[in-house]
Amino acid sequence: MLSRTAARGLRAMRALTTTPNPATLAAFRRLMRARAALFADDAYALDASRAKLRDEFLQHRGATDAGEIDELLKGAAEVEDLLRNNVVQGRQSQDSGAFKFKVKGSSNEDEFAHRAEPVDDLELALAEAELSSKEGKS
Repeated sequence: MLSRTAARGLRAMRALTTTPNPATLAAFRRLMRARAALFADDAYALDASRAKLRDEFLQHRGATDAGEIDELLKGAAEVEDLLRNNVVQGRQSQDSGAFKFKVKGSSNEDEFAHRAEPVDDLELALAEAELSSKEGKS
């Protein structure tokens, strides 16, 4: 239990901190929900993404310029959209070796499996030749 002096000190420190912009707080919450939905079954990704989001928001905590804040909020909206619509997480099945992906569609959630095919030497040679021809043109 804190002493009365320590409790007063804590209250004084809290009073000195700035109240976050409501739009910034809303953006932070939306990003936290998006990452929680994306990485629901992955404890490591949940922890890493939480720490990264918190660090990024704390890094820009002192921003006071309205233009800078607007740019940061636009960036947060883009990241939220990216997390919700452009990131796919897959897991490899132990028995079949196929990768399973959950893809969220507009009406329902579909799950499909994709087996990674090995690349043979001919495909590698063709890819290298194509790359070297492109480098030669530039």
